[in-house]
Amino acid sequence: MIESSVVVHPATPDEVSECVSLWVGAVAARDGVPESDAVRERAGAKFAVARVALLVAAGVDGTVDGFALVTAPGTGEPTDPEDAAYLSLLAVRPDVQARGLGRALLTASIGAASDAGHAAVVLHALAANERALRLYESGGFRPNGVEFPHALTGRTTLTYIAAHAPR
Repeated sequence: MIESSVVVHPATPDEVSECVSLWVGAVAARDGVPESDAVRERAGAKFAVARVALLVAAGVDGTVDGFALVTAPGTGEPTDPEDAAYLSLLAVRPDVQARGLGRALLTASIGAASDAGHAAVVLHALAANERALRLYESGGFRPNGVEFPHALTGRTTLTYIAAHAPR
């Protein structure tokens, strides 16, 4: 078995703005559109809610290559399980994707939620984002059948849940 060389650690307060900027750039790259102030504002609001964990994968130069924001139960959609932590945002810089950062961040997010006593993690993903869906499914997430329109784009968004035993 090959071990991952990705190092994930809790974010420092100084890394929050870098995470927001990374999110805005990743969404623009994913969707093939210019960076959006609406996406920046929505991401900023997600960082302002009760947090379970903010984890980063930093490059050798110290820049944030990826991050995962896990927020408290009830910070996602009203249809989410009441007791599930919410994997609100997960992004990896487009130029360093496919190197295990997403997997490491996903695994660390589930671990952080478990450590905080949450028996499940819920996330929302665009139905058309097949690459992300494969990552989530391979990480133990399963669709629960709840779909809704994305708040900014109206695109079909799916709900996924991973149940686990708290540590």
